Amino acid sequence: MTELGFATYVEAVRPALMKHSEKEDAALFLLNSVSGQEKVVSQEEGKKKNLKKDGTLGRMLRGVKPVPENLRLATADPDVAKAVVSYFRNEVARDIHPELKDDMLDSFRVLIDKDATIPDSRRESLKSLLEGEDLPLFLAETFLYAINRFSKPDAEEGHQKISIPLLIFTFFYGIAIYLSTMFVTVKMETVSQPLMAFAFFFSLGLFVFLIGFYFFLWRKDI
Repeated sequence: MTELGFATYVEAVRPALMKHSEKEDAALFLLNSVSGQEKVVSQEEGKKKNLKKDGTLGRMLRGVKPVPENLRLATADPDVAKAVVSYFRNEVARDIHPELKDDMLDSFRVLIDKDATIPDSRRESLKSLLEGEDLPLFLAETFLYAINRFSKPDAEEGHQKISIPLLIFTFFYGIAIYLSTMFVTVKMETVSQPLMAFAFFFSLGLFVFLIGFYFFLWRKDI
């Protein structure tokens, strides 16, 4: 079941944005309502991470990783929350295409209605804001709520399954490199023991590297 969270919030808003229509661009644009605040930046001086570069943003958008704790905790500060509302009034609302606003609101309506994990009292307050006239306030309040929610996905959903065919290919490819290297080395008429040792450890190291690189790519995509 689809639940209201950061990933689904971005999916609901993104199609209506004019300047930030790309998924990761839209996510950073919305997150900037918190991360861009001087108060938050000063508290995290020297600790700020590049969410896009280190892959965190992609995992957040797949719903398998929560919004960073420092940003979630910052929203508990009334001043930060108030500034988020101002950001949505001055920045986000201006980027929403007027012809797509109703489509966006309908996406939120379906999301809020179908998410059984939202308490009834919060559901009613969100729906009240949704049906009201203050669009920026609805978007800001829903955003503040969404980024603080995270349901850890089931292992089957949250972790990419290992590609067995690719793992088998990597394994045999490494073995083939090892055997080919050793065959060529043995067939050489004159070969010193140091060269033989180098060939052995080089081919073995390359094999281990291929296996390790495969699992690195697998983990990066979780």
